[in-house]
Amino acid sequence: MPTLKNRYLANVLSTLTALVLFFSACTPGPAAPVKVTPTPTARIVISTVTPATPAETLVATASPIPLPEISLNPGDHYFSVDGRQHFLFTRNLAGYETWHYDRLLDMAKTGNTILVRIQLDSMGTGITREGNVDEIWAKNWEHVFDKAEENGIHVLPVFSGWFDWNNGEPDYGYSTWDQNAFNTVNGGPAASPAELFQPDSVTQRMWFDWMRSLVERWHARENIAAWEIFSEVNIATGTTESSGVAFIEQAAAIIRNADPRHHPITASLADVGEWTHFYQSEAIDFLNIHPYPYDARLDLGTKVIKDVRYLLSKYNKPVIIGESSLNTFLPDSESGSGVLPNAELGFSHAIWSEMVSGAMNGRSLYWEDSFAIFFPSLSWDYLQSYASLEQPAADFAKNVDFADFKPLEASFSAKISGAALGNEKMVIGWFRDTGCEPPEWPLQTVISGQTVTVSVSGSAGAWKVDFYSTETGTKLIASTTATQVGNQVTFSLPDFTDDIAFKMYPQPGSGIAESVDTPQENPIVTTDPMAGKWAGTITGKNSSFSTTVEISIEQNCESGNVCGTITAPLLSCSGELFLEQIRDQTYVFVEQGMTGAALCESGTYEYVHLEANGTLSLNTVYTSPSGEESESSGTLIKQ
Repeated sequence: MPTLKNRYLANVLSTLTALVLFFSACTPGPAAPVKVTPTPTARIVISTVTPATPAETLVATASPIPLPEISLNPGDHYFSVDGRQHFLFTRNLAGYETWHYDRLLDMAKTGNTILVRIQLDSMGTGITREGNVDEIWAKNWEHVFDKAEENGIHVLPVFSGWFDWNNGEPDYGYSTWDQNAFNTVNGGPAASPAELFQPDSVTQRMWFDWMRSLVERWHARENIAAWEIFSEVNIATGTTESSGVAFIEQAAAIIRNADPRHHPITASLADVGEWTHFYQSEAIDFLNIHPYPYDARLDLGTKVIKDVRYLLSKYNKPVIIGESSLNTFLPDSESGSGVLPNAELGFSHAIWSEMVSGAMNGRSLYWEDSFAIFFPSLSWDYLQSYASLEQPAADFAKNVDFADFKPLEASFSAKISGAALGNEKMVIGWFRDTGCEPPEWPLQTVISGQTVTVSVSGSAGAWKVDFYSTETGTKLIASTTATQVGNQVTFSLPDFTDDIAFKMYPQPGSGIAESVDTPQENPIVTTDPMAGKWAGTITGKNSSFSTTVEISIEQNCESGNVCGTITAPLLSCSGELFLEQIRDQTYVFVEQGMTGAALCESGTYEYVHLEANGTLSLNTVYTSPSGEESESSGTLIKQ
């Protein structure tokens, strides 16, 4: 970590108020935790007793929601949620009182978060003078775990972090070693933080016993997703790669022996260097990275996409983004994320880039997830502004099966940058305006005429490409078809501002890509022949279902525009009809912006033909994220 940042932190931290002084571990160097100074006859750590929750901080809580089942299966690069591999949205939660977590977990629930990373030393070290688990401390955390489960959220407990085990050597801006329960000045056994990493030292044995007790106590909880042994072990005092690896491997062996449910295990490094043997160790089931760029370019080639793909290629292990931010500065500083104009665009870009990077999760911010509550100029209002930042990306990804998804090679025009991810059944991608860069993130009005080439596996021949607005993640902007040549699929992006996302599906035997329009003497170019309101019944292929539909088509509407609406009253579905093309008197619409019941998905293709008897024949084709097609057909009568 650069000296400039260390000096900056040291100067800033000396002026922060007591409220600002409590933080958990991360590379950017938050302020030191406030802990009650122990007395010689008291416990080594005085746990924070849960206070009465201030009335003004209460957040209304809905009824408990079902807790999904989460697992990380051998060989998978994504967590499975209820049996299907998903891209997760995660957060870092921090506070020194339980009501902080109550409110943060309610905010997390509104933003589609399914997993939270919680650093256990945020509410004290949690050990008594005798080396036992502090009961008050443990019960406070169990309150937090219960609240998370009530909100349908899993937890990733972090047993300890670097800041409690750093005495300023090396200097990363601050240290809380003088308040650590294991420090001899507080009645503990360690004269130096390095003793934690010395084999069979009193400090190490005591810490391992404490950790084992927690695993035995908590492993049966349904919402424990995994264990993180230590956060950023490479910047704790006295560690080397060999001692750090030995420490992690011994801790992992203890956990596996104490946890009959065999939750996956991880540990993390600060973003200041790579320990190859650490990442290769069988003690670590998934890699845990903490990207903090110095230039606020968290997305794209400089950080997330580049780092994740490098690690996947080298170590072939799942990668989780444990924590992150736009840069290494405190959020209320001159260059901090709480001050930079349009920083929300930078965070949005980061989330979308994480989804196509190959990482198993997205968001996982530091200041914006919770730590900003300790900065009076930011506090809860700042967190609230980011509470549902990932909603569009979550809606985009919710039905995508990420099984066997891998980073794909992509080439693209100079004005855009991004990435694609997928397999032979489906590809997703995201691209943005390369001019929308920090520190101002300026937006051009429109980006036009850009092309993308994606290298794919399989031999589909033809692919359907659906383009989505990143403002909603579900609104279909346009669709096209593209032909696979060799292993490459090339297509043009529609005009967009800022960024755009897409989903690609192979179209075997669909006839869409292979069809050739027959030139007509008087080709139809508008919706005029079928304008009006129509209603009828459509039936699924093999009579799998039947429902009534109503469509309304505008006059004088041409291809490339929203030209009408569709409603299926019995299904409570409604949305817009985007006219993709008019082909040999057949109108090709795409349903977009569908709302209503959970089954009301956008992306269904409607092939509408005006018959000689004045009726409309309607055939629909929907391709699911897993590549399965469902078809229906029917006749509509003008109303």
